[in-house]
Amino acid sequence: MTGEIPPETSEEEVADLLAELVSIDTQNPPGREEPLARFIHEWLDSRGIDAKIVDRPDPDRPQVVAEIDAGDPDAGTLVLNGHMDVVPPGDRDRWSVDPFAGVVADGKVYGRGASDMKAGLAAAMLAGRAAECSGAVDGKLILTFAMGEETAEPGTKTLLEDIDADYGVVLEPTELHVHTVGKGLAWYAVEIGGKSSHASKPELGKNALDALLRNEGRLSAYRRRIAERTHPLIGESLCTPTMASAGTKENVIPESAELRMDRRFLPSEDVDDLDEEIDDVFDPLREEGFDVSIDRVRTYEAAEIDPDEHVATVFRKHANDVAGVDTTPAGKNAATDQRNFVNDAGIPAIIWGPGTSPQSHTTDEWARVDLLYDSVDVLCRAVEDLCSVSVEGT
Repeated sequence: MTGEIPPETSEEEVADLLAELVSIDTQNPPGREEPLARFIHEWLDSRGIDAKIVDRPDPDRPQVVAEIDAGDPDAGTLVLNGHMDVVPPGDRDRWSVDPFAGVVADGKVYGRGASDMKAGLAAAMLAGRAAECSGAVDGKLILTFAMGEETAEPGTKTLLEDIDADYGVVLEPTELHVHTVGKGLAWYAVEIGGKSSHASKPELGKNALDALLRNEGRLSAYRRRIAERTHPLIGESLCTPTMASAGTKENVIPESAELRMDRRFLPSEDVDDLDEEIDDVFDPLREEGFDVSIDRVRTYEAAEIDPDEHVATVFRKHANDVAGVDTTPAGKNAATDQRNFVNDAGIPAIIWGPGTSPQSHTTDEWARVDLLYDSVDVLCRAVEDLCSVSVEGT
């Protein structure tokens, strides 16, 4: 039994697999995971791995679960997780390559989703093949390929409902650094309702845009206040205005205005408290007679495990041994499906993967082939450690 990367696995092979995954368009919206789910299922099944299609929560957007189970009840169970959907590529004229061609050049694979997070999917597939062929599992290795992560849909959450595991790895881009905590995300839509009038008689109306602008001071004060809430691994709490709209014509007092905000919160913050805080920021406008409605339109909970959890220490050790990765504890400022492992399923899970986080959602997105190859090596070693008879290092 060996946890080393198989000799038949080469940088060329890992690059070709990632390029093939990138070439399957899985934009979300609208949600096109099915062709990739079928490909992954067939790829795993043809290599002797027990894989199945899961048609929940949406039969039109299937998911995949695969198991390498040696059957020892005293050994560990590890789940490797990734999402199949990618964000749309935006203006394709700004790309120097076709975003869904899977171009391999200069030691990188280019295309939408290369880093976020089809590099992680490729790593899981190759590590699963290695575990199946080598026998480096006493317990169980589970691979989960989820839908809908980019739009906060319950793909991973649904898959974990049927899984009992000791450890999890969410294969988001971290350049092989172990992240044990991730910020939460809440998107808010604030609508201000006033009254229209001719702009030559503004006193006859109630200017919703003017009200929104006048309230900026209160919003700025709130942003400064929450920035004092900090976490040693993920920094400060944030509230960022990202979109605004108002008005229909230059000479019409706007009767409505809308502001969209991105709220990044810490594990110590409660999302219901955030709702109250945001409401308080805009409450003075109600006192002025404006209609104010505030909706939280999307939520990803924050999640955290102890930096010294066994799964974290194992991955830090092997990432350092294989690629010289810094072992300093770290966290991710973005929200991930780690929350479904930790908060919903009670499974200690890290965020760790071969992609490069700043490449996520960018034009000409790429993933490094050498990091992908190294990630398979790290996974092979970690699988042997975590899926062995020795659970939690005992």
